[in-house]
Amino acid sequence: MATEEHKYLADIIKATHATLREEAQKYGPEIAWERHIACKDILQKYASSMQKLATTYWEENNSTSIKATLCRVQWVKSQCEKYFLNGGLQKYNEREEDIKKKMNIDFVQTDDCVNNVLQSSNFVDTTQKITLLDVGSCYNPFVTLTIFDVTAIDLNSIPGQVLRCDFLNVKVGKEKRFSADKQELLQLPKDSYNVVVFSLFLEYLPCPKQRYICCEKAYDILQSGGILFIISPDSKHVGANAKLIKSWRYVLSKLGFMRIKYEKLKHIHCLIFRKCISKQVAVRWADMQTTAKNDPLYQDDVAFFIPQDFRNTSCEDIHEEKEIYSSVEKTCMFNELPFDQT
Repeated sequence: MATEEHKYLADIIKATHATLREEAQKYGPEIAWERHIACKDILQKYASSMQKLATTYWEENNSTSIKATLCRVQWVKSQCEKYFLNGGLQKYNEREEDIKKKMNIDFVQTDDCVNNVLQSSNFVDTTQKITLLDVGSCYNPFVTLTIFDVTAIDLNSIPGQVLRCDFLNVKVGKEKRFSADKQELLQLPKDSYNVVVFSLFLEYLPCPKQRYICCEKAYDILQSGGILFIISPDSKHVGANAKLIKSWRYVLSKLGFMRIKYEKLKHIHCLIFRKCISKQVAVRWADMQTTAKNDPLYQDDVAFFIPQDFRNTSCEDIHEEKEIYSSVEKTCMFNELPFDQT
């Protein structure tokens, strides 16, 4: 059963997101975001609460939790092993080639594109590390996994562990650039990472366009053949938000991503998107879809919607309990914070 401290920390996380969404409606998402990242005390309180939830309560519950609360970090690790070390990358390279033949397109790869794919494919030697960017990392949970070369970023830095970086506004260029004190990442290198992880991250952003910008940025910094993880909370059954999940696939396909994995656990959606070598292969899937003309999910190719976008929220809402759950289910739901149940 969740303790009073557990609930208190959870409410801090929920209230932070609810306030950000409210201010986005009041002032506009850009101004709301600027106000939010300027509140260093709030960012520090949020980061401290999230770290304590994860390292104290979530880890304690992990040994007795059901499959739905499998550690997200371990899930990412296992999927990366399958993709990079056990033939997954080669399989999807070949699948792309087959689709290109069916499309009858003549795609000319640049030297850089070929080199990136070859570098990504060269994971037979397990001593080579998979480069991973963990966005919204909080406390760098991937640091202990030796298969990864991790760059952990968040709005709040932890010296030696997490770099301060506003991913929404960070520049993308030829190389990494840091602040004078080396605590802030000012620029990310293009076409450089094997993996980008958005674990409970996109819901933090109050605006569909801001989420899209982050997905676009992930596309830019991934190598061809690299993969994007999107892990998003949802305690409803698998079909409840299926239409919304499909819209994510549609928008990301337009960007150049192919969805290669989807798994719905009890409280989270787990998705993997591959940056296609040929963008046309990804766009092909989106072009094949027939969408309702009046469906708001498909009216804008540069918007990434979540359930909260279609309902009004207020700080008072976070204290309302609309359903009765068992103590185990409540613990599971707390494990999938920081966002409201959808």
